[in-house]
Amino acid sequence: MTMAVEGTTAGKAAAADRSDDRAVPAQGFWGLTGLVCLAHFWSHFFQFLLPSLFPVLKAYYGVGYTELGVLATAFYLASGLAQTPAGFAVDRFGAPRVLAGGLLLLAVSFAGIAAAPPFAMLLPLMVAAGLGNSVFHPADYTILGHRIAPARVGRAFALHALSGTLGYAAAPAAMVALAGMMPWNRAILLPAALAASAAILVAVRRHALATPQSLAAAAPASAAAGTAARRGPDLSAFASSAVLACFAFFVLSALPSIGVTGFLSPTLAARFGTPAETAAAAVTALLAGSAFGTLAGGWLADLVRRPDRVVPAGLAAACLLILAAGQAGAPPLVLVGAFALAGFAAGLTTPSRDLIIRAAAKSGATGRVFGFVYSGYDIGSSLAPLLLGALIDHAAPAWVVPAVAAGYAGMIAAVLLTGGGRRGRGAPA
Repeated sequence: MTMAVEGTTAGKAAAADRSDDRAVPAQGFWGLTGLVCLAHFWSHFFQFLLPSLFPVLKAYYGVGYTELGVLATAFYLASGLAQTPAGFAVDRFGAPRVLAGGLLLLAVSFAGIAAAPPFAMLLPLMVAAGLGNSVFHPADYTILGHRIAPARVGRAFALHALSGTLGYAAAPAAMVALAGMMPWNRAILLPAALAASAAILVAVRRHALATPQSLAAAAPASAAAGTAARRGPDLSAFASSAVLACFAFFVLSALPSIGVTGFLSPTLAARFGTPAETAAAAVTALLAGSAFGTLAGGWLADLVRRPDRVVPAGLAAACLLILAAGQAGAPPLVLVGAFALAGFAAGLTTPSRDLIIRAAAKSGATGRVFGFVYSGYDIGSSLAPLLLGALIDHAAPAWVVPAVAAGYAGMIAAVLLTGGGRRGRGAPA
């Protein structure tokens, strides 16, 4: 399987690397994509599992929400810091092995939490779960990027993103329902067992998910490979301006994401007296619109030759809609409608964005590049709440929506700096 990539040196190297994909065993689109999406679903499900049980855990352990919040922070911090090393592991040992191992570690860590140990033991277990969670972006995108035909890879990326959204949506409802039927620790065991089963399935079908790196990792190491391993990790993949621009994109993306979902309600309440229910409906509309936009964006990404034009256009539309509705004290129906359209426009860009990252990755470095780039969101997520919270606390809520718009503007600039990820029409399906 080959992919003609024009524009950047990194893109040409990535295309050359993918020319080796003909040696990889064939696998159907739905079977391969479905298995990767199943793993991604559990990644997102476990991110919301423990927060869904915070009221129960607070009563059981006799702690406050601050202590419980530290557990969530430990999970995301470990996951963010480990994503780039996980990418190196993907490139060194093969994506299927790393994916199966990470998913199993995630499941085993939550099974340990289900044992209801002393509260102090929950912290290292959440760190271990975060390490397990770190593998999904580098492993998943390496498998899909190498194994799906170029004419359909945009749709594969869209379904991958949607599976994560479904994991987020399923976790609160499922865990509240299960905790209402049985003790909280037993409620955790069911998803842990299902995720462990998914990890075993990935391991059993690892040959169906094989990439060139996977096949190389399974073969006896050559003397040259051994020498390269002793030299230490190759960081040159991060030196290109395209990869650094993609990293900056994800750092900046935390402002719109966290700003809208976490700070919209107090901002609108402080400025216009908007009821919390209306703000919540706007956020829900935005998330639903994003899910539909992501699906449509997958088909769009497979049709266009210039994903670097799709992303700025969609983000600009989302930015203008949120800026207009969030600054003007719009009526409830207008606010909800504008945010639904903004979510659709932003979601439409997601698969094209991932194609740009794929094109920026140099030969043999897909895993580490996706790991590094996606870790930018964790960095941005650690900074954005401080900025947005300070604006509200210091009587400047009027600046929250412009700060969100500034995040969108920075994301557009970052895409323009990547140099593209343009695709030729001659790539075979």
